Amino acid sequence: MDLSDFSDDFIALVREKVKTIGEVKTVKYLRKEKDMTMIQAKQFVDAVKK
Repeated sequence: MDLSDFSDDFIALVREKVKTIGEVKTVKYLRKEKDMTMIQAKQFVDAVKK
């Protein structure tokens, strides 16, 4: 997934959520709050972890 489509603040927020609440709950957050599909949310979480 190309992270350049997202703001630096949003990427930082997702990184923080992964650290504090874990990957699964972060994927759930992205699906609920940002209307991402399961695949999009998982790919986004994987991309910010790199």
